[in-house]
Amino acid sequence: MKKYIIVILSFLTLGCHQDTINPDLIQDYREKMVVNAVLTSGKPVKLILTNSLSAIDANGFKGIQNADIKIETSSVPSERSMSYVPGDTNYVSNIIVNAGESLRMKIKHPDFNSNITSTVAFPVLVGAFANLTVDGGIDTSGLPGDLIQVTFNDPGNQPNYYRLKIHYFNQTIGSWIPLAFTKSDPSLTGYNSYVLNDASVIFSDELFNGSDKVISTVAPNGLVSSNTGDKYLVEFSHISNDFFEYYRSLQRAQDAKEISFAGGYNNAVVIHSNITNGVGILATQTNSTTILK
Repeated sequence: MKKYIIVILSFLTLGCHQDTINPDLIQDYREKMVVNAVLTSGKPVKLILTNSLSAIDANGFKGIQNADIKIETSSVPSERSMSYVPGDTNYVSNIIVNAGESLRMKIKHPDFNSNITSTVAFPVLVGAFANLTVDGGIDTSGLPGDLIQVTFNDPGNQPNYYRLKIHYFNQTIGSWIPLAFTKSDPSLTGYNSYVLNDASVIFSDELFNGSDKVISTVAPNGLVSSNTGDKYLVEFSHISNDFFEYYRSLQRAQDAKEISFAGGYNNAVVIHSNITNGVGILATQTNSTTILK
């Protein structure tokens, strides 16, 4: 594996003379534990542990077993354990953390010398609710469209971050389909909001901190006009700063792929992590889900 990487780096050196590549950095590489989870208030804590070798060798991807995971919460400060189960989410528990509480996680494993730790906070409830006004707006084609509005109370004197995802119900296939979000709200600018690949939008409260806020979007004309029941599913999440920074770094990395430079290279995008002595993300969120009819 190391020989293969060194050959590639030697080739890159020939193609970019002003850069200095040090293969010893790769030779001294030490495998790290990767911790990933989206933790939702009011739901049991679950996560996946893998190894960082898969970042440079796809054949190295594997779940990590035999980890000793201890969790403390602000409401229950005594340590409790997580259990290993095979699957996509390979460590589970019945531990529930509520909105406004915090969680500290400590992981030990014989293959890793240092304890892997992370401390995260769960965002508070913001009283979010959604409304539908049939043909209450004008879509991007200038035609009447359904107006979907999400109202919430943004906490003041602190930065806050949110994620909004809207689905429409497709009666032909009988399932929910993501609705492309149109950023028409002046509070969602190019520097504090990002439309992700799953059609959701993440944004900060920089331009409305401490206010009662309404986020609006208009669905295309006639999209669900034949529906007699469920029309839209609105998922609104108050997310942690780490969640926002992680998604933002992923989007920047994706955007960087589309940029072409004369030399064929781009600046590295560092994916955000909040894991001490490891890598990955413990993202937290407090959700509100509404079905509009």
